[in-house]
Order: sequence, then structure tokens, then C-alpha cells
Amino acid sequence: MNQFLRNLIGSILLLFAYSALGAEAEPDPVLLKDSTERFVWRAGYYSVYFDSIHSKSFNEIRAIQRKGLFTRTITDDQRLFSHHHEMWAYIDVQHVARTTRKYLIELYDFHIDEYDIYVLNGDSLYYHFEGGDSFEFEHRKIAHKNFLNEVVFNPNTQYTIFIRVQSKESVAAFGTIRTYPDLLEYSNKEYLILSIYYGFLLLMFIYCISLFAATLEITYFYFALNVVSVVLYSLSNDGLGFQYFWPHQMVLNGYFQCISVVLFSVTSLLYTSAFLQIKKISSTYIIVLRSLMAARVLLFVIGLLFYEPLLRMYQIDIVVLVFIFYVAIDIYFKDYIAARFFILAYAALFIGFTTHILMVLGIARNNMFTVYAMNFGTFFQLFLFSFALADRVRIVNKQTRDAQLKLINQLKENEVLKDKVTQDLEEKVKERTKELEYKNQQLDAFVYKASHDIKGPLKSIIGLAKLGLIDVNDEGAKEYFRHIEKSTSRLDALLQDLLQVSKIKNVVIESTLIDFNKIINEIKEGFTNIESFSDFYIDVEIKQDRDFYSDEQMIYSIFQNLIENAFTYRDNNKRKSSLYIRIEVDKQKSLIEFIDNGLGIDKGLKDKVFDMFFRASEIAGGTGLGLYLVKTAVNKIGGRIQVETEINKGTTFRIVI
Repeated sequence: MNQFLRNLIGSILLLFAYSALGAEAEPDPVLLKDSTERFVWRAGYYSVYFDSIHSKSFNEIRAIQRKGLFTRTITDDQRLFSHHHEMWAYIDVQHVARTTRKYLIELYDFHIDEYDIYVLNGDSLYYHFEGGDSFEFEHRKIAHKNFLNEVVFNPNTQYTIFIRVQSKESVAAFGTIRTYPDLLEYSNKEYLILSIYYGFLLLMFIYCISLFAATLEITYFYFALNVVSVVLYSLSNDGLGFQYFWPHQMVLNGYFQCISVVLFSVTSLLYTSAFLQIKKISSTYIIVLRSLMAARVLLFVIGLLFYEPLLRMYQIDIVVLVFIFYVAIDIYFKDYIAARFFILAYAALFIGFTTHILMVLGIARNNMFTVYAMNFGTFFQLFLFSFALADRVRIVNKQTRDAQLKLINQLKENEVLKDKVTQDLEEKVKERTKELEYKNQQLDAFVYKASHDIKGPLKSIIGLAKLGLIDVNDEGAKEYFRHIEKSTSRLDALLQDLLQVSKIKNVVIESTLIDFNKIINEIKEGFTNIESFSDFYIDVEIKQDRDFYSDEQMIYSIFQNLIENAFTYRDNNKRKSSLYIRIEVDKQKSLIEFIDNGLGIDKGLKDKVFDMFFRASEIAGGTGLGLYLVKTAVNKIGGRIQVETEINKGTTFRIVI
């Protein structure tokens, strides 16, 4: 154990000693040969020094370098984090080529606000370049998204390069020295890849907006906004936004990344809520989700108005992604299968976004993967999201189909049950109908037989009463005979009507040519012996485009009862009581109207006038079967009858056949 501790302590001391020696030692020189097309200075090839902004002149910085106060880099994690400071980098270049060659000094970091590059040949200043994203894009001599400056190196000559950088963002000072052919090859590949990347994002945006417009499902709209946030972040991060979209608005370079990150977090939370249907699953998750959105927006507003470093506090965005990732996994295990591709998509995004943010914060190394980690993660995220959306639609369609099949099966079962119930009801109706028909037949037979059986004795009673009125001289006895005659006559009329009802129900319809004038005249002749009938005016109007065929007995019964009804319920207070009969026969239908100016019927009783034994008035003694006989006869010949009436104005019966 003691030996192990001694070895461990010795190793730690050696490590500190190596670090101290590395800090004081000069960086390795950058060797440029005839065959060198590109040299990337990374850890070990440059030294750095941090200082307050513009606190020292270039000559003072050179003096500090000579004193060995620059720190030799041993990792790629040397970054400038404070916007109140600047970072100086020192690079030793040995151009051992045998010819004069042109090179480009390139700085990779797109977020450098200001930089100065000093190239010395011995103690003489050979070149001085300045730039950064706080200058308009037109300030650049080479129109490229990266910072490029041309130098010409003489053969077998040593040069010293000092680079000063400052920025509001976390930035690094490493870069490359490359030739024009190498830049052309590199740029063509990079711009091609980026064009494919942005083309893919554009297609995804159009796809989601189209789906939203077609379905109005908010999930697609949130995803489209999320794609927009990724586009804004990528444009601000790779330099293409400054080159093509806002080359004169330098201030946007300092805020576009912050804005896009906030938009990305908020739209990611909204999309997650909609896609995973969190409201239906957990109220707690909704509260946390809304709290995260509010906190992220509030942090951005405070940073924008009061304390700018809060704008770049991206740690909370990592928390947002962790929350989304956790919720998706939890909901997946709650049997929401549509979350499976969502989890994979956010896993890719989480890895890419977190890797890039860790690089921005100086925790992860700065290299091609970490610089474009967000792009890689987004690409795979969107690619997997397309599967997630398709998978979600497929699952929803399957659930819909299952529900439809279940509904169809239920409808089939209901149809079978309905058919069975209908069949049972039809059988019961048939049984009841047969039973009712049998009872009606029995009743009709009874009424007919009873009427005939009663009619003979009744006629005898009426005859005896009339004889009594002639032969008996006692006035008291005559009064009794009058009452007997009146009652028996009324009973005889009732029997006549009942026999008529029975005949109408049982008669077989025989269709013959109808002569309306003949029927009306016969009925009028039959009523001539009735007192005051001669004072009752009947006007007839007949318009026929064709012959009218129907059962003559039924037509006669209808006309007789309606004429008798109009005469019986005439208004004696009127100077002239009248009945207007209008008949129109055309190719489509036949219309018969009986319009009188009699007493009229109360509208509240209008629906009862065709009921058996119903009498709307006691003015004239009747059997209450007249209009019932009319309705029965009209139905028998296939017509329909309506009544319109008003008290003291009259009544209209309208028959359509």
C-alpha cells in the first residue's frame, strides 16, 4: 500500500512538472514545406495570453511574449469566455519551402467580434489584418464565411504571428494556414454539404406547414417553428447568415444565436407537449413544461435588458432537452408507442446539441465534429422525426381502423338485432291486425244484423205513433206520441247511418264514369221536401280537362253528407245562406271543394270533426256520423280531405283525389 501511494504521489508531481514545463516552453513551430497545402495549428502549436480589452499595445504584448508569459496550449480547450477580456495567440511559422508561396491565414471561429493578426518577419511588421463579425461583411477582402487573409511567404524564412481576439461569445483562436487550391477544394465540399443540409431543412419546413394547412393539427405547426429555430441557429453559427442574409447588420451576429436557442427550447417543449399528448397523460409534466418555458423566456428578457451574460447561459437549454428526453421515455413505458421514434430523434438531437454547447462553454474540444455537432444532430433528428410523424399517423390510422371495425361489427350486430326485433314486431302486428280485422268484421256483422233486426220493430213503432196522433183525441196522449215519433225517427236515422258505414267499409269499389251534375241534382231533389231547403242557395262550378272515374256510390255519399252538413249548420242570421261547390279535374289530380257561409266551427275542435259521433253544435240534432262517413268514403276511393273553418264566417271542405 505504501509503495502504491509513493508511486501515485510521484506520478502527480511529474504531471505537474510536465504541465509547468509545458506552460513555460515555446510552442512547436509550424513547418510549411513545398508540399504543404494546409497546416492546422492546434494544441502545442500556439501559446495564449489573456488580458483586459485594449489595455496593452502590440509592442507591450511582444515584450510579454519575450518574457515567456504566454502559456503554451496543451489542449484545444483554450477559449475566451469574458467579453471584458481579450485573448492573444502566438504562433511561430517556419517557411522552409524553396519558393515564394501565397497562403491564407484562416480563423475558424465564426463568433469572433474583433481580431487583429500581426505577421512579423524578424522584428519587422510584415502584415497587419483586422476584422471580425462586428465589421460589415464587405470589409472582408475574400468573400467567405470564415475569416481569411492572404499572406506571401518568402522561401526559407521564419515568421511570427500574433492574433488578438475578443467576443461576447465563447471563442477560440485556433485556425489554419492553407493554399488557395486547398481552400477551393475545402469550400466546395463544405458549401455543398451545407446546401444539402439547408435544403433538407427547407423541405421539412414546407412539409410540416403543408400538413398543418391540410389538417390544422398544431403538432405540425410547432415542428415547423422548431425547424425555423434550427435554421436560425445554424445560420448564425456557420457564418452563412452574415454572408448572405444580414451582411450589413453586424448587431444581429451577437444576438441571433441567443434568440435561436431560446426559440429552439420553447418550440421543442411545445412540440413535445403536442406530439406526446402530455395534457392527457400527466398534469405534473405540463406544469414543469410551462415553468421551463417561462424560465427560459424570462432569463432571455433579463439578459437582454439588464445583464447580457445571461443571454448565453445555455446550461438551461441542456436541462430542457434532458426533461424532454426523460418525459418521452416515461410516456413510452406508459404504452404510448408513438414515442419510440421521438425518443431516438431527441437522442440524436440531445447528443448533437449538448456536444456543441459543451464546446461553446469550453468544456468539450473544438473540432469539426463539435463545431457541426448541432447540424449533425439536427439532421438525424429531423430524419427520425419524419419516421416519428409517419409512425404516429400509422398508429392513429390503425387505431381509427380498429375503432371503425369495432363500430362496423357493432352496427352489424345492431342490424341483426334490429331485423330480429322488426321481424318480431311485424309478426305481432300481423297477428294484431288479423285479430282486429276479425273483430271489425264481427262488429260490422253485428251492427249490420242488429240494425236490420231493430229496423222492422222501429218502423212499426213509428207507424203506431203516427196512427196514435190521428186516432187519439186526448192532447196529453198526443204529446206522448209526438215524443215517441221524434225519438224513434232519430234512432232510425242513426241505424241508417250505421248501415251506411258498414256498407262503405265492406263495399268493393267499382270505378265508373262520374257525372257530377247528375249526382248533385239528384241530391237536391231528395232534399226538396225539407222545410226551408228551397231558400238554401247552391252554386256549382265544374272544370274538367278529362273524364273522372270513381265509385258512384262513394261519390254520392260524400256529396250528400257535405251538402246536408252545410244546410244543417247554416247561419239563419245571414240574409242568404249558400254553398259553393267547385270541381276541378285535370291530368294530375281532381280537386273538389265545398265552401259554405254557415256557422263555422271552433278551430280548437277542427281536428275532431271527422271523429265518429262527434257533433260540433247542438243546434241541429244529428247522429254525429255524417262527416265520419265522408272521411271513410274519401279514404276508400284513395283521396284525402282537409277542413278550414272560422266561427261565423263559414267552412271549407277540400277533397283531393
